Amino acid sequence: MGTLEDSFRELARTMDAMIDGVMGPDYFCSSARDTWDPPLNVYEMDDKLVVCVELAGIQPGDLDIQVDRNVLHIRGHRNKPAVPDVSGELSVHLMEINSGKFHRKIPVSSDLDVDACSASYKNGYVWIVMPRRSAEERP
Repeated sequence: MGTLEDSFRELARTMDAMIDGVMGPDYFCSSARDTWDPPLNVYEMDDKLVVCVELAGIQPGDLDIQVDRNVLHIRGHRNKPAVPDVSGELSVHLMEINSGKFHRKIPVSSDLDVDACSASYKNGYVWIVMPRRSAEERP
């Protein structure tokens, strides 16, 4: 018999599969519960969409950003923070920093120029800038 956490994880998978069967896999912005969801902000302006993702401790090589069928995918992996200079036994009193795989899905408008997107990492935040196409270039 599994743990209560395993039971809830299996229930979440079952619910996700049921919703995917009815609404499609991209109905919700977040993904399966085997991953964690980094917090993000989405800003919209006349000429662009800007997404800010809080990802302290992430290595740039552990991050994958793609747009597929009007959905922005932000995937990656963050290692657990290592406690410096540990000698002897270590007890954990509180653990709130998520680690492991993450995947956020954000629906985006078809008027964005995905080929002109840029991303940068500064002070623990990933900034994704997605400019809008000019009116003449829009589908």
